[in-house]
Amino acid sequence: MRLRLSSLIFWLISASFISCSPPGDTPQAKEGLLDLKQWSWERGGKVDLSGEWSFYWQQFITPESFEIKQPVSTRFLSVPDTWPTIDSVRAGTGYATYRLKVQLPSNSIPLSLRVNTAATAMRIWLNGKEVYQVGKATNNAQDAQPGYYPQIISVPPVETLDIVVHVSNYHYRKGGLWDSLELGSSKIIIRKWIWDYVLMSFLVGSFFIMALYHLILYIHRRSNLSSLYFSGLCLLVIIRTLSTDLHVLGFIMPWDWMLRSELLSFYLCIPVFATFTRIIYPSMIPRWLVQVSVVGAAIASLAVVVLPTWWATHTVVPFEIFAIGVATYGTFCILKASWRSLDDITLFLLGFLGLFMAMVNDALYANNIINTFYAAPFGLFFFLFFQSALLSRRFSQTANALEAINIQLEQKNQEIEEKHDELITLNQEMDVFVYRTSHDLRAPLTSLLGIIGLMRNESLSPAIEKYLSLQERSIHKLDGFVREILDYSRNSRLDITPQAIDFQVLIDETYNLYSHLPQYEQIDKRTTIKSSATFLGDSKRLEVVFNNLISNALRYYNPYQDNPYIEIRIDVTEQQVFIEVQDNGLGIAAEHIDRIFDMFYRASNHQDSSGLGLFLVKETIAKMQGIIRVNSTVNQGTTFTINLPNYTAETEQDSPSSAI
Repeated sequence: MRLRLSSLIFWLISASFISCSPPGDTPQAKEGLLDLKQWSWERGGKVDLSGEWSFYWQQFITPESFEIKQPVSTRFLSVPDTWPTIDSVRAGTGYATYRLKVQLPSNSIPLSLRVNTAATAMRIWLNGKEVYQVGKATNNAQDAQPGYYPQIISVPPVETLDIVVHVSNYHYRKGGLWDSLELGSSKIIIRKWIWDYVLMSFLVGSFFIMALYHLILYIHRRSNLSSLYFSGLCLLVIIRTLSTDLHVLGFIMPWDWMLRSELLSFYLCIPVFATFTRIIYPSMIPRWLVQVSVVGAAIASLAVVVLPTWWATHTVVPFEIFAIGVATYGTFCILKASWRSLDDITLFLLGFLGLFMAMVNDALYANNIINTFYAAPFGLFFFLFFQSALLSRRFSQTANALEAINIQLEQKNQEIEEKHDELITLNQEMDVFVYRTSHDLRAPLTSLLGIIGLMRNESLSPAIEKYLSLQERSIHKLDGFVREILDYSRNSRLDITPQAIDFQVLIDETYNLYSHLPQYEQIDKRTTIKSSATFLGDSKRLEVVFNNLISNALRYYNPYQDNPYIEIRIDVTEQQVFIEVQDNGLGIAAEHIDRIFDMFYRASNHQDSSGLGLFLVKETIAKMQGIIRVNSTVNQGTTFTINLPNYTAETEQDSPSSAI
């Protein structure tokens, strides 16, 4: 790869030097005369009317004046070139007349003259006939108007072509005929003209597609800032391309705005390009270099927007030096970086090399050091093409990685689904097992309680009576634990079954379950029910809730209270039911409050506690789409507050629990 890269670099440098070298066989004007009598338009093609033109500084001489009296030419000036500093008030400003006589071949084919641009207003006469005018060429700055308007002019069939050109400039830092006039067969000139527009359209279209594509990528993935900056870079290149060479923007906007667009598109490219490079390779380009490029471009851009065009154009050379300096240091950073740690660095370097050479070419061409053309659109296309390939490759790698991950995820999902199905089957089997086992366990317990009842009908000694009470207490404890397991299994397995609830009956039946407790008669039991609507709820689950809360209040009563009580307040509305269960029992310590609803957690060492009761209460209330809160103080009591939705017909239809 190193050999290929070095070969390409050598080829590009060689091509640039070849393009900078002057043509060897093309005739050149000498002292205002260009001899083309022996020129073959078919074999040689078009001719650039370059060389020494007669030059009349600070004079506007018309073709008629040349016929009346031949002025004495003080000098000859090379074309294309800009005016040297002579005696103008401001360098580059003033006006002048150019003249060139071209001797044409006899029996010449139809010819055309291609006029490009001059700085910054121009009039042309061919053999005494005015054929072209752009802007307003005058001898004073107040009346002058700049303009760019490339055009093709038909040349009359003559043996000697007398070309007179008036040029004035008061709006640009340089003035004069800085572009060659091209003479050739109409067919070749028009074909070249069309080809230039086709090439420009191709470049602009390519840049636009790149910009739109990467902008869409950014819109769909905002975290990828490289696509945004790449799109912005493409848009700036489009503006730059349309405002140079063919100056297409001059057809739709004033000259000064076209000029400012040309400068701004160049200045803003530098920080956008630096930021894009740092995003692609953050370890390669230092942050301060990006910040310097932003500050430099901001200062130059502000000057372009605020200052008159003549002063604004004086920012070009300093900024070109600045841009080449930034690019040179950026190149140094690239060369000293560890290439092995950077992805696709070869693609980036190839594009960057083409862009860097185009920048150097344009700086030299703009200052008339070499005679080539503006290569920025081609250098930028070269760069953007490789960067688009780089980004596309990265996207492809990301897409391939995501595809591989998706395949792995699909395999994992399939495994999870299989495990899920197995778990469903196991859960169903476990529910059936727990349900049947619980019933099977309760049957002998109930029988034992019955036998104990029958034994109490006999005459028993106090010791036997004591043993039977202990046995009965243990059986009740075991029976309660089995019922809790059964309730948990039923709560997770069965759907919500709403029906009208009579809270008074529900509470009375719950109290009756614990009437055998010795402290039952000592505790004051208060119930307040307010109802403005019928409450629809799951009676089985409400039994579980009241059973556990009331049993806890009874078991953990405070025997040292003068008046121990359990107070239940219920308020039923059309939307919900509010339930409050309050007691003045032993209470719960603050360090246990956050864990009392955990499975098998016991806040005290009470021997009757299994640690399942409050866990079961919370799970049951959650199943009914409700919430439960607790507030407790040691030796003062505990209050549980519950909110449950009222399962009216409409609520039942909308409630997710009805479909569990």
